[in-house]
Amino acid sequence: MEAGGDAEPAQALLARDWSELPLDALTSIFTKLGAVEVLMGAGLVCHSWLFAAKVPSLWRYLNMTKDNNVVKEMCSSGARDLLCAMAKEVVDRSSGQLEVFIGEEFVDDDLIKYIGGRAPLKILHLISCFTVLN
Repeated sequence: MEAGGDAEPAQALLARDWSELPLDALTSIFTKLGAVEVLMGAGLVCHSWLFAAKVPSLWRYLNMTKDNNVVKEMCSSGARDLLCAMAKEVVDRSSGQLEVFIGEEFVDDDLIKYIGGRAPLKILHLISCFTVLN
C-alpha cells in the first residue's frame, strides 16, 4: 500500500477560480477596498473583476485621502495628475451616482468642476487643497 494513497492532492483542494464569483459578491468585496486599490489592482485581475469594478453603484463614495498609503505616496511624489485622473475615472464609472467625495491635497479647480458637472454630490470634503481657488 502506498503511503498517503487515499489523500487528495493538495493542489486540487486549494485551487479556486476567483473569476467566477457572482457579481454581487465581487462588488461587496470591492466596497471594502478603497478606490485606488480597485482601480490599480483588483479591477485589473480578469475580465469579470473589471466588469464588477465598473458597476456604478460601487462608486457612490470616494475617499482619496492620505489615510490611504498609496494616495499619501502619490501626493508626496508629485503624482497629483494621476490622482486627478483616477478621481475622474471614478466619477465616470459612477454614472452620476457619486454622492460623497473626500480629497486631500491633490484636488484642483478643474477636478471640482469635473465632479460638479457629472455627480450630484451630497458631501464634498476637501483637506489641505490649497490650489482650489473658486
